Amino acid sequence: MHRIAILALSLAFAAAAPSASAVDAPAARSNAVETVGVYSNVRISHSEDPHAYGYDVELYRQNGALFGLFYSSQGMVGDTPRGRLQDVRFDAASGKLSFRAKLTVGREYSKDSGDDGRPSRDLFEFDGLLSAKTLSGALLHRNGYRPQEVDEREMVTLKLDPQRTRDARELAPASRAAWEAEPVPNGPEW
Repeated sequence: MHRIAILALSLAFAAAAPSASAVDAPAARSNAVETVGVYSNVRISHSEDPHAYGYDVELYRQNGALFGLFYSSQGMVGDTPRGRLQDVRFDAASGKLSFRAKLTVGREYSKDSGDDGRPSRDLFEFDGLLSAKTLSGALLHRNGYRPQEVDEREMVTLKLDPQRTRDARELAPASRAAWEAEPVPNGPEW
């Protein structure tokens, strides 16, 4: 009888005590990578040889900090040039977001590049607002060989793409550190 009472007491204590996974769950959730969304204004031509024009921003969050990729489509569909977001600043209260991204979207031909040209150094700088449905603001495009000059300035509105956001959620990195250690396909050559 005494053994049954001890066993019952042990089972009751075990049931009342939080499991190790329950204790670790909030810590694990706070370190988890959250997919914020994929925002896009890319237009694709409907021709035999489809071309894409516009921008995409893929955003993730870990421990309250945003990170992600910037894509620039300026030609044939596929193998879109991209670069990691750098110097990301985000104010959750106002939605104000700014970042920079280095890309190589093609080749540059100039008096400094020689006859064969050289990989372009495209520097994009964004300053605007992030909401649940849109990312809108000013986008500057600079030549990384002459960063003091602004080549192009445009106002952009990128809309949340629900399907691509779901896809990004399924392929989200395990952590920001692991993501940063991976090479960026079609990434910058500078």
